[in-house]
Amino acid sequence: MKGRFNLRQWAALVTALILTVVLWSSSFFVFTHLSHECTGRHCSVCHELEICISAISVISEAIGTAAVAAVSCQITKYTVLPYFAGRFLCPVSLVDLKIRMDN
Repeated sequence: MKGRFNLRQWAALVTALILTVVLWSSSFFVFTHLSHECTGRHCSVCHELEICISAISVISEAIGTAAVAAVSCQITKYTVLPYFAGRFLCPVSLVDLKIRMDN
């Protein structure tokens, strides 16, 4: 069972691959068609360029937001939660209970 993926891992892998393919294909289209012969107001290439550029910006913003969310979750998990667990689960100390620790 150690080398097998579960359904969530497969879904995450497929999603990452799809996002990578969309990002690279949009970038390739923009780089290859940026200096095209525009036919005027209703140019289909210009319309596709706008769609590709908006896809690149949306994916980039989503990846940046996901990275910030992942980092903030880790910071919360390892710093804030242990602090509050110590404050609320053990509100009294041995001194508060007046226990002498003599040898």
